[in-house]
Amino acid sequence: MRLLLLSALLIFSGAAFAQVKTEKRLTGLEKRMTKVEKRLTDIEVGAARPGARPAAAAPRKEPENPIAVSFMGKKQVTGQTRLGMKLYLEFENLSSRSFFAFNGTLVFRNEAGALIWSRPYAHSEPLGAGQKVDVSMGILSTQAKEYLRFVKARSVTVSLEKQQAYAAD
Repeated sequence: MRLLLLSALLIFSGAAFAQVKTEKRLTGLEKRMTKVEKRLTDIEVGAARPGARPAAAAPRKEPENPIAVSFMGKKQVTGQTRLGMKLYLEFENLSSRSFFAFNGTLVFRNEAGALIWSRPYAHSEPLGAGQKVDVSMGILSTQAKEYLRFVKARSVTVSLEKQQAYAAD
């Protein structure tokens, strides 16, 4: 009987001892998990040190005119019966969206800011965010006033006004 009582006492005390050990392990695990969660929260809000305020993320504002145009140069071209000038332009997508097409009015000005030429323009090839595309266009001597203004101009600036861009989304 004594042996039976002693063995029962050992079994129950072993279970109680194991339960205390398990509770200690769980408590330690919970504390470590709390620390990890706190570090993750600090990383998510951008806090590098305790007590630092989270940095506010500024929303990215899309530009009013998402397509920029630059005048790259001009080249005199002669044909059999006509004179002309080839104009080289570069369009750049300044927004974070991709465009399938865009249009507007190209306005060419000389160094004094006087109008040289204005014409509607449409581009129907995809232009990704931040991408650039080179375009060339011509003007013939049959458009005498505009052609002569280009010949006389030392430097030319161009802008795309009344823009309409057609995005994928």
